[in-house]
Amino acid sequence: MVFIVSNTFWRPPGAHMLAYVASKGALIGMTHALAVGLGGDGIVVTAVAPGLTRTPATGVVPAEEFEEVAARQALPRPLTPDDTAAVVAMLVSEDAAALTGQVFTVGGGLVMR
Repeated sequence: MVFIVSNTFWRPPGAHMLAYVASKGALIGMTHALAVGLGGDGIVVTAVAPGLTRTPATGVVPAEEFEEVAARQALPRPLTPDDTAAVVAMLVSEDAAALTGQVFTVGGGLVMR
């Protein structure tokens, strides 16, 4: 099981996104609880927290915001849907059979800065 959350959980953009950040936090909590609850049945539960990525859903975000976020990342480049997809693909493979209860941030290193 892989939940898609958001790196905004660690760097909230402001009160205008309260419901969004709270919902992502709830999924992170569910990731931890379900990992413990389902682990005995061999079910792994993880989450992926993408950074700001150009998608149809982020079409309303100004280009300047994408540039500003990318400049603050350790890897100062725009994030693509393929960045997140590659991590999800790894997590649903047998190579990740022992990973559970983890949140993988795919944000170019933004949240560590």
